[in-house]
Amino acid sequence: MTWATTWNNILKEGGSGRWKVDDLGIKKKALTTILNFVNRSNEKEKSLKILCPLAGDDPFVQYAWSQGHDVTSIDLVPAAVDAMRQQFGGSDEEDWTKVKEENGNVWKHNGGRATLYSGDMMKKRPELVNKFDVVYDKDSFGALPMNIRQSFCKRLSEYTKDDGIIYIEVKNKEFNKDMGPPFHVEMNDLMEEINFGSNFKHISNLGEVYSLQSNAMFQMGHILQRVKRGGEK
Repeated sequence: MTWATTWNNILKEGGSGRWKVDDLGIKKKALTTILNFVNRSNEKEKSLKILCPLAGDDPFVQYAWSQGHDVTSIDLVPAAVDAMRQQFGGSDEEDWTKVKEENGNVWKHNGGRATLYSGDMMKKRPELVNKFDVVYDKDSFGALPMNIRQSFCKRLSEYTKDDGIIYIEVKNKEFNKDMGPPFHVEMNDLMEEINFGSNFKHISNLGEVYSLQSNAMFQMGHILQRVKRGGEK
């Protein structure tokens, strides 16, 4: 089953939500946690630039935007990007500008501060390099097979500012740890040199960030911080 087929099942066929968590209270808690860890040299500059990779239609994006932050999301599946865009209200004609790019589209909110990419996360986008204060990753790393993770982490290291942070949620599993997605992920997996370890340091283990109502799977959180360029391992 492809990601497009999975999203079609979720959005149009009434299928299981799988990994989706739409509880706004959980999204508010995630943003509060992020704000507690961000280093801002000027406290008057309260708006953060936040990247949400492989975001699907995660309501965190619209919520962070509603709180005055500048949000950018990337997802491969157009239907998921369409569903996210609808969360902002209004209409495509009046509220969004669509820019076509190779193998995808970029939707820019006419009110500013929201850019939604429909395309490949692994594609290098020079306009995103060294742009983001924060990366919000809910389960993206843990959804990727081992052979793709290195490219994913490389892109995030390019796009994150020096001292910027990654708020990342992963699954801890009691059984079938090598099967996925989602895959079982621990701190050591995140911090392998070929993953985040060469460009980030681990600064906090958040523990269980919310309950999945399961005795065999737990939603865990971590905070990573981008080391200054030139100081990489």
